[in-house]
Amino acid sequence: MSALGSFLIYSLILIGIGIYAYRAIQKTSLDRFVEEFYAGGRALGSVVVAVLIAAGLASAGTFIAGPGMCYEYGLSWVHLNNLQTFMNLLLLGVIGIPVGISARRVKAATFLDLIKARYKSRILVILLALITFILLVPYMSTQFVGAARVIVQMTGVKYITALMLGVLVVVVYTVAGGMKGNTLALIVQGVVMTVGAIVLLIGTIVASGGTMNATKTIVAQNISLLTPTGPGDEFGISIGISLAGMIGFFIVGMPHAILGALSYKNTIALKRGIWIGAVLVFVWTFFLCLAGTLGRALIPNLEVADEIAPWLAMQVLPGWLAGVVLAGIVAGIQTTVASMALVVSSAVAKNLVEEIRPEVSASSMRSISRWVTVGSLTIAALLAITEPPLIQWIILFSIGGLESGCFALILLGLYWRRGNSTGALCSLIAGIAWYALGNYIPCLTLGFLPAISAVVISVIIYIIVSLLTEPPSSKVISIFFGSSDY
Repeated sequence: MSALGSFLIYSLILIGIGIYAYRAIQKTSLDRFVEEFYAGGRALGSVVVAVLIAAGLASAGTFIAGPGMCYEYGLSWVHLNNLQTFMNLLLLGVIGIPVGISARRVKAATFLDLIKARYKSRILVILLALITFILLVPYMSTQFVGAARVIVQMTGVKYITALMLGVLVVVVYTVAGGMKGNTLALIVQGVVMTVGAIVLLIGTIVASGGTMNATKTIVAQNISLLTPTGPGDEFGISIGISLAGMIGFFIVGMPHAILGALSYKNTIALKRGIWIGAVLVFVWTFFLCLAGTLGRALIPNLEVADEIAPWLAMQVLPGWLAGVVLAGIVAGIQTTVASMALVVSSAVAKNLVEEIRPEVSASSMRSISRWVTVGSLTIAALLAITEPPLIQWIILFSIGGLESGCFALILLGLYWRRGNSTGALCSLIAGIAWYALGNYIPCLTLGFLPAISAVVISVIIYIIVSLLTEPPSSKVISIFFGSSDY
């Protein structure tokens, strides 16, 4: 009961934040609502920017599926999952400044506002809005699965009940307050997530009799769990390179990651956000993943591997502290869902609607934004009812699809003046098509995960088609590159 009490206090704080943010944003003038709801008024400080990006990308894949994969496959996945440590650097360090400058010049409040200003293509905006919805909503559903499993472990309620409880809190503070509600919640969630990860690893080490004793127990079970490539040599160099690309170098292609680049206050906040984010991601990833592996020494035959983190919290920690850890795990999931919901909502409610009905009023946009956010969260919750066993594979599928379509047109669009709308459109279609084929025709991927070859193909197509077609207008070049020279 004490664990449940700690978790309920945390949830009530977030609901209170949502109510406060709703009242604050209702006072915002209609002409500034979209910027406040989706970009937080572009006034986010370094800590919030760091947590927004780090927690938005370190999703249930870090807090639930990461420990689950490490329980299932051993130390090999601890190493592989830590490839995501430098996500903030690879995002903010690469596109933070050009996105921040360009977004302010064109008054972009959303990811697709920026794309529209760069490429001046209606069809590209519509396709990206649809692809964002199709790939991010299933990604969101995996987050709800992870949160529900935590609540089941904590309360013993049925999975569906736990799912609804987890959805409720996110709906309140995201729909009510938008980015303002999300950033206020992040301050609480960042602390809880970090404390939870540290405490869980310490508790697991103590309960298993120390790392040496736990290691000996795992060796007796299956020594391959401690090898670099895992049981059956499943994770060789091709998987390592693939994950380095997907959760590292290609992270620029994740639409919800760009929220931080759109919202930071100044370059000081950006630079601090890079190193603060690296520290946070390392603590969350390494501590939770190592706890997942060491957990085999305590329970070698857990039926659902993804339940190892909540199981450890409930078994190795005092009740109230277990509640804090579980709240931290759920917090990591909720931050990701909130970021994704805002991106999906902005893609559909603002950009797609504006393309179909350019005359939509500011007051209508306020209502549409909130209802689309509710709708996307509801669809994600319905998809989560199926309760897949190892959600990491679904997460990687969604990440791969988004990067295959978006990486080239974002990165090259910000750094290559010659890139144009035709190149971006062909790159998007080619990347998504190759990715889809690669999932069914393995020989196309050359032994790597499908996203790697798909991203390469999309970059090549972007360059070739852009060179063969008309360059962007001098006005676009001036806005994004500071001069009209090619």
